[in-house]
Amino acid sequence: MFTEDYEKLTRGERTLFSEALNDLLYQCFIVRKSYDRKSRMFKADPDYLFIERHYSMFEDYLSYMDMDLTKSDEDGIIYITSGAEKNHLRIDTVTTLIVYALRSYYEDQIGKAPEETEVLMTYGSLNSLLQETGLSNLTKRLSSSTIATSLRTLDSYNVITRANGTYGEPSYSFFILPTIKFVISSEKMNALYAFLTKPEEPTMEGQLSNAFDASVSEPTKKAEEETPLRTGVDIPVKED
Repeated sequence: MFTEDYEKLTRGERTLFSEALNDLLYQCFIVRKSYDRKSRMFKADPDYLFIERHYSMFEDYLSYMDMDLTKSDEDGIIYITSGAEKNHLRIDTVTTLIVYALRSYYEDQIGKAPEETEVLMTYGSLNSLLQETGLSNLTKRLSSSTIATSLRTLDSYNVITRANGTYGEPSYSFFILPTIKFVISSEKMNALYAFLTKPEEPTMEGQLSNAFDASVSEPTKKAEEETPLRTGVDIPVKED
């Protein structure tokens, strides 16, 4: 039981519990390796290690809030979902398209180097990808400014992590984290793929928004491996 386990913690461990829990509730996703920009290396994340060590205690605590805790050992991710279908982030069209692009790029690169779990992407490669896939033509809202805003949002939820520069600058780079596999619904990804590959003339922005401006549901509990292209971002968030 939570109370019994919590009382066994030292004062220092209780502080770590509070910090890790707040990070989990705010970010929703905790990754096993976090990027240290000073050393330019990925290092073991202290929150992940602490939660993993006291997993059942966190699981019990979150159950009182009707939240489920899930861990993927293969991808090195711990995340929460809301059983009450509440506290979910509604994302805009630009962020949906960015996630679609990042997921397809991630899958392509991991296919070439399956031993990796993080994929580096630069400002230039992101812009090229948006043009090559035709995503840049789908909405007038897609600009350097709105892309930077979307990337900051995804960074705050541990879907990506900044490597160099600042989002919005012409020379930034970032890592796409394995979290990207868990925030995309296969149903929505397939829907957007079908939309993009229609033989008809391009659909107006309003129709795109109606179809894919996601009212977000909980993350998939399992990464779908069989579908090459998917979209729709599912990120639950804690209320302020």
